[in-house]
Amino acid sequence: MDRLGTREGAQRAGERAQSGLDFDGVFCITDSLAMGVLRGLADSGIPVPEQVKVIGFDNISESEFLIPSLSTVDPDHRSMAERAVDLLIRRVEQTEPAFGHEESVGEFTLVIRESTGG
Repeated sequence: MDRLGTREGAQRAGERAQSGLDFDGVFCITDSLAMGVLRGLADSGIPVPEQVKVIGFDNISESEFLIPSLSTVDPDHRSMAERAVDLLIRRVEQTEPAFGHEESVGEFTLVIRESTGG
């Protein structure tokens, strides 16, 4: 079972809405999950963004064409890929001494669309 997919998002959002759990926003780890949340909320009669705001993460192309269109965090995919390739090359070529854990914070853009009132 895809625990972070569209179907799971719809199911969980519907369950939360029907349980009477009071919430006014959902931040999803992927846009696909957020798409399911939008569907689950719509099926439960909960208006987005009037009652609950929804935002995803990925900025996949489909997000812009939903009703309501999905607000999302757009990570800098190119920069992430370049960083990953650089790290891989360093390890393969062993141009530096062995290194352990390394953190990197990338750029991102917040894309405001209808699901958050934009």
